[in-house]
Amino acid sequence: MHSRYNALQNREIKDLHNKTAVVIGLGATGSVIAEHLARYGVKLCLVDRDYLEIKDLYTSNIYTKKQCKKALPKAIAAQKKLQGLTETKAVVKNVEQVSDIPESDIVIDGTDNIETRKIIDEASKNRNKPWIFSSALGERGISMFIDEACFNCMTQGLNPRDSCETYGVMREISSITASCSSLKAVDYLSGVNVEEKLELIPSMKSFTPKKCECSEERVFKTSNVCGDNKYQVFGDSKPEDIRGKTLAENKYLKRVEFNNSKLTLFKSGRAIIEAESQESAERLYREATSI
Repeated sequence: MHSRYNALQNREIKDLHNKTAVVIGLGATGSVIAEHLARYGVKLCLVDRDYLEIKDLYTSNIYTKKQCKKALPKAIAAQKKLQGLTETKAVVKNVEQVSDIPESDIVIDGTDNIETRKIIDEASKNRNKPWIFSSALGERGISMFIDEACFNCMTQGLNPRDSCETYGVMREISSITASCSSLKAVDYLSGVNVEEKLELIPSMKSFTPKKCECSEERVFKTSNVCGDNKYQVFGDSKPEDIRGKTLAENKYLKRVEFNNSKLTLFKSGRAIIEAESQESAERLYREATSI
């Protein structure tokens, strides 16, 4: 706790004006996160697919009755409220792929579904940027800063249909959860080291998730790349892990020749591999990065 206060005492708050954050989901949790960060002067990109209803007056302080009656998109309504505090951009869309998420220093989750969070996690890993997992359902909340932790392992066994629509959410719980996530974001943007611990609300107990088990199975997500016999493979290896004849190397990637194929591995673990098939690309990734 002292580290947070020291960081804010030793740094001008105006320094946060140069930081950017994407808040995805602007309901009971995300709208509170957005307001907290806006008041610090963090530049915001607000992403939400939904529109306002009268019930949103119960869960959020930033929307007005007039906005709800007009059924304004949440992102637009939030922008109108927060643009007086900081530079704010509204994006009204559903996050269906990595490219839907704008670049920023950090992404904060305000959503209510696992599928979107997995896309956020994938985007953050690809860009070597952290994100903050926020979840508030019923009378419980979760907040966690995620940089290297495996989100897939953390969420195994969870029902993807669980949402605030099925369980509801107490505004007090969503507010506390949002505040916890906002503090983590402010810490990170202020240069304070943030532990990757899952924090439970309202008990405030925290623990470190168990070690990733995905790496043992080496299950990859693979997609085609524009070009002949090129595949994009998403894994968990680092450029320094890859074997083969080095063709090019910089702070972003390492390109090698391995078993008569060319592999380019990025810091995020993503690789572009020249191969005859998807299966061959995954096999090359596995063999070139095996220890």
